[in-house]
Amino acid sequence: SRRGLYAFGAVVLGTGLLGSRASGPVSKDFPWQFRLAAQLRTPVLMFIVIPISYVQAWRRSLRMWMRARERAGEDAMLEHKANVQKLVGQIESWIAAGRPGKLRTARPAWAGMSTKLGGKADSHKLEVRHMNRILHVDEENLTVTAEPSVTMGDLTHELMPRGMALQTHVEMETITIGGAALGFGIETNSHRVGLFQESVIEYEIVDCTGRVHVVNEESDPELFFALPWSVGTAGFLLSVKVRLVRVKPYVRVVYEATNSAVQLQSRMTELSRMGADAPVFLEATMYCAERAVIQAGWYADTPTTPEEKRKVNRINDFWKPFYFRWVETFLEKGKGEDIVPLKHFLHRFTRSVFWELEDMIPFSNHPIYRCLWGWLGAPEVGLLKLFQGPVIRQAAAHAHVVQESIMPMHRLSEGVEKFDKWFGVYPLLVFPVRMFDRGAMSGFLRPDPSELDTVEHQPKHPSGKTVASGLWVDLGAYGVPRLIKEGKSWDAKTNCRAMEHWTRDVHGWCAVYTDIFCTHTEFRAMFDHTLIDKCRKRLHATTAFPEIYTKVKPEQGIADLSAELAVEAKLGTIVKE
Repeated sequence: SRRGLYAFGAVVLGTGLLGSRASGPVSKDFPWQFRLAAQLRTPVLMFIVIPISYVQAWRRSLRMWMRARERAGEDAMLEHKANVQKLVGQIESWIAAGRPGKLRTARPAWAGMSTKLGGKADSHKLEVRHMNRILHVDEENLTVTAEPSVTMGDLTHELMPRGMALQTHVEMETITIGGAALGFGIETNSHRVGLFQESVIEYEIVDCTGRVHVVNEESDPELFFALPWSVGTAGFLLSVKVRLVRVKPYVRVVYEATNSAVQLQSRMTELSRMGADAPVFLEATMYCAERAVIQAGWYADTPTTPEEKRKVNRINDFWKPFYFRWVETFLEKGKGEDIVPLKHFLHRFTRSVFWELEDMIPFSNHPIYRCLWGWLGAPEVGLLKLFQGPVIRQAAAHAHVVQESIMPMHRLSEGVEKFDKWFGVYPLLVFPVRMFDRGAMSGFLRPDPSELDTVEHQPKHPSGKTVASGLWVDLGAYGVPRLIKEGKSWDAKTNCRAMEHWTRDVHGWCAVYTDIFCTHTEFRAMFDHTLIDKCRKRLHATTAFPEIYTKVKPEQGIADLSAELAVEAKLGTIVKE
C-alpha cells in the first residue's frame, strides 16, 4: 500500500509538472497561494474535480429518470404548488422576524455560472433549489413550463425525444432556465430569434410580501419586459413558460474560413440578413485577430445515403477532438460540411468548457487523455469556483479573462482589434444576435434607434408580431491573457474598464455574469433602469431586494474603484446602492 501511495504521489507530481510547463510561467507578482494553485491545478482537476463532476452528472441523470417516472403517476403541478407554499412560508417568516437583511436565494455563489464568489453575507437567504421540476410540455402549442432550477441538460433530455427544443436552447448543460430567463441567455440562432428573453411567454414570481404574480405581456406589460436581466431583484421566480420549436434529429453544419475581421463582419452580416434562407444557427470562432471559421447550420433529417452517412460527426464522443479544435482545421481546408446529431450540436461546448479546459489541463485534447480520461467528462464550472479561496479568486481575476461585449454588428472588426489589444485571448466567440426595440418597454437593453435595421432587413418577431430590430454581435473572450502567458502582469481593471467604456460608447452592453469594473453610475449609463426601477418601487422591492448592480458587481477586493468614486462624488454624479 505504501508503494501504491508513492506511485499515486508520483503520478500527481508528474501531472502537475506537465500541466505547469505546458501552460507557461506565472509572474512572481502574484501571491504564492495563487502560484501554488497554478502548479497544482491540473492534478486537482483530473483527480478530484472531474471525478466529482462525473458523479454529479450521474446523480442528475438519475433524478431526471426518477422524475420522468413520477410524472406518469403524479400531477407535477401539485408538487409545484407545495414548493411555492414553502417559499411563501419563508418570506412570511422573514416578515415576522422584522425583515432582517435583503432577500437572496440560498444557492451558494460557487454553484452559479457567474464569475463571482460571496456577496451574500449580509442577506437573508431563502431556499429555492427544490424548485427543479419540468411542470408541463404542451406539444400542441409548443410551450414548456418549468421551475427555475431546471437545467438546459434536463430540458434536452425531456424535449429531444419529442422532436422539440427550446426556441433559444443555451449550449452549457448546467445553465438553469431561471438564470437564462432573469439573466442572460444567447445561442447561435439568436441572429433570428434574439436573446432567451424573447422566448418567454409567462413568468410566475412571488414578491416580498408573499404575493404570487402570473406575469405575461397582457396582464402586466411593464413587469413582463422589466424582468429580463433583473437577476431576481423584483421577486423570486417560481416558474417560467417559454416557447418551443420543432426540430429535426441532425444539423448540417457548413464551415467557411475568413481571412480578416472585415471579411468576417461582412460575411456574418450577409448570412444574418438572408431572411427565410438564413442559417438556423450561425456563429464564428476567431483563432487570431485576422483568421476565423464561420459555422452555419440548418436542421437535417436522418442521413440515408452512403454519402450523407460518411458526413455524420458525433462531435461529443469522448474520444473525438474538442469541437473548437475540429473547427480550427477548416482554417486550412477553407470549406467543409458535417452532419451533427442535434444533441451533440446543442451542447458542443460542454466537453471543453468552451475552450477553457486546455488552459486548465493543457494536454486535455491529446488522444491519450481523451481515451483514458475523457469519458469522465468536463469539470463543472461551479466546482471550479468552489476550490478557490479569496486570495486565489482575487489573483485569478487579474490572470484570467471572462468578458463579453454585445456590440452593433458593423463594429465587429473594430471590436476584434480592440479585444486583441485589451486581452490577447484566443479563440474568440462570435455570436450574432437580433435585438428588438420596443421603445420605453424595451427594458434593461434598450437599442439605440440609430442602430436599427431598415424595414426590409427586419424579420418578424418569433411571436409573429412586428417589432423593430437591429443586428448586434456578442464577442466573447474566455481564457488567459497573452501577457500572463508570457509571464508578465496584465492590468485587469484598466483593460476591462476600457472595454466597458467603448461598449457603452458604441451603443452596446456587457455581460453582467462576468467581473465588471464600472461604478454604479457607469452601470446605469449602459443599462436602462427606467422600467425595472418603476416596477421595483411598485412591488416594494427597493427595501427588500438588492439593486441589480449590488448583485452583479464583484465581491470585495476584485476591483478597487475608490479613485473613480471620489471623482464622481466631487462632480455630484455618484449613484448610491
